[in-house]
Amino acid sequence: MAAMARPRRLLAAALLAAALPALPGAARGGDAEAHVLEPAPATPEPDGESGRAIYERFLGQRLRESRQELRVVSRDPGGSAQTTRFTISSKDLRGEDDAPTDGILAKMLIEVSEPFDLRHTAYLIIAKEPGPDDEFIYQPSQRSVKRADLKNTSLLGTDYTFNDVAYQKIDDAEYARLADEVVDGKPVYVVEVNVHDDVQVAFPRTILYLEQETLVPLRMRYWDPYGVEIKEMTAPASSVRSFDGTWVATESTMRDLRQGTTSTLLVDDLDPHPDFPKKTFSLGTLYKGR
Repeated sequence: MAAMARPRRLLAAALLAAALPALPGAARGGDAEAHVLEPAPATPEPDGESGRAIYERFLGQRLRESRQELRVVSRDPGGSAQTTRFTISSKDLRGEDDAPTDGILAKMLIEVSEPFDLRHTAYLIIAKEPGPDDEFIYQPSQRSVKRADLKNTSLLGTDYTFNDVAYQKIDDAEYARLADEVVDGKPVYVVEVNVHDDVQVAFPRTILYLEQETLVPLRMRYWDPYGVEIKEMTAPASSVRSFDGTWVATESTMRDLRQGTTSTLLVDDLDPHPDFPKKTFSLGTLYKGR
């Protein structure tokens, strides 16, 4: 009997994934139409590669570690904008066989520098196998580190969530390859992802449009548990850059189809070879370093 595949997870580079607590951020409002779409049937392709195989290749391209300077410009339906700046430091601790190190798969530290009222807020996420993951928040106003539940929550009030910059489990979903398309002048693989019913997520169904050469998502569509399409991410092909052999969209925009808000994520800098101090991802640094 073949061995059961072990769940794979990774730390996504900025927005190499589909997808933090609701803190002050972009204003909400508007009555933009939401869309209901029935699942499309899978279409066999000439090369025979399955949706799961394509998605696994997408997950497989990752930076072992990185430090990214990010900026999100959020706009309400009236066009008013707010800028959020933060740094993501990440380190993948899996070995060549994808096995965790002492039960740890990866670590990620998010540090906020703007807006002023959120400055020095920080989050530490430790992905574990088996789970659950450890998630912590440091809030300067309370001068304390607390455990948090960050899944499916807004990234600092923007239209992105912690899941958009965090971890994936390939065995938590089923995958279907749809007919290839062209997005922004680039041929793309189209993969539909349906998360298993026993996995609690905000978006149980997504469709990814992965640029065939780089496997960077140029478009992603999100459906809620009621089958309503509520979010869409787009990334211009011209923004895709290589960092140490890993391709990243340095600009992407998330749209909330119900509220009429948008958030544009910009990668201002990415260091693929950071020299992290040993205690970068410790609780002591989360508190003392602020």
